[in-house]
Amino acid sequence: MSPRREPTYQRFITGELQRFDEDNTAYSRSDRGEIVGTHDVLKRGLETKAAKNEPGYTREDFALLIAGRAIDSLCRQTTLSRADMPRRWSIGEERMPVDDPAAMTDKIKRVGRWFGAGAVGVCEVNPLWLYSRWGTHNVKLAPEFKVGDPIQLPDGVRYAVVLAMPMDYTDTQRSPAVSPTTDLGYSQQAFAATSVAEFIRALGWQAVPSGNDMALSIPLAVDAGLGELARNGQLITRQFGPRVRLSKVFTDLPLVPDVPINLGVQHFCESCAKCAKKCPGNAIPKGERTDQADNVSTSPGMLKWPVNSDRCLAFWHKNGSYCSNCIRVCPYNKPPGPAHAVVRGILQRTSLLNRLLLIGDDLMGYGKQVLRESPSHQVFGGKS
Repeated sequence: MSPRREPTYQRFITGELQRFDEDNTAYSRSDRGEIVGTHDVLKRGLETKAAKNEPGYTREDFALLIAGRAIDSLCRQTTLSRADMPRRWSIGEERMPVDDPAAMTDKIKRVGRWFGAGAVGVCEVNPLWLYSRWGTHNVKLAPEFKVGDPIQLPDGVRYAVVLAMPMDYTDTQRSPAVSPTTDLGYSQQAFAATSVAEFIRALGWQAVPSGNDMALSIPLAVDAGLGELARNGQLITRQFGPRVRLSKVFTDLPLVPDVPINLGVQHFCESCAKCAKKCPGNAIPKGERTDQADNVSTSPGMLKWPVNSDRCLAFWHKNGSYCSNCIRVCPYNKPPGPAHAVVRGILQRTSLLNRLLLIGDDLMGYGKQVLRESPSHQVFGGKS
């Protein structure tokens, strides 16, 4: 048997990694009023831009964004037991035996895709990726937990099923104008994770669905073979580039972990830096990696490009809406097509053509802001 491939972040670890405190995430800090929060962002956008019916920031654009987040708002909690789910019937509590973990893994992936995931991976849970404590950004926790409590998986739970929900390509091109596909992605990930978890529970096994809470999604996704961490702080996937929202399901269902992949992202990000150059908040480093924490919302011990969430959220507030420029301009952010698949294959095999491919990306006009042909325009018709 060949040795298991290490995730590409492994060679960048320089010190002893510590579990991150969920209360130090940007959203938890914004909930406490330490930095600007999304509520303030949307309030400013509605008052300053929607009121003037600015292109890309109309009342209808904001309404679609808020509506897209509805399911996420209802599900933004970690459901730790079957008792938390409304039940109309019982199919028994005994576990369905799993004689073939590989076949079950394939079934779980098909279930995840059936519930809307564009890609599904499985990994063994590295305890370092679990947050150390519950943070303030959780709308609701199970009754036995409270903010500040340590986070632990239930006994026997050792796997994570990671779900990548693709976002609409043309809608991401609207950034930094209102881009409803981002909020729709959060609702889709909440629906998919909750549904996959309930499927596993109905087989008699433990399952804990999770969105942005409970654990770091990107390292788990890297371990599950879905992609690599990029300069912009996003996961780069093979099929969708950075254009995904991530959720996960922790379970004790016997599964077979996937192998981490190398898409050539690390070398490409070293020579690209488009996301940093086009970041209106100057939140993404343009230079070399560092293993030092940028602020309390990042952690030391691994060489990376730490994204400054304070600057990012400050621009959101100024903009009156979220910003996805780092996704929009990323050369990996392309619509499906054979030509783009060929280019991704080249990037995976060699870094010698990186600069040439970057020039071609600019000449083809990729990454520019486009307000037309987005889902919001399809819904409303005409221009927004």
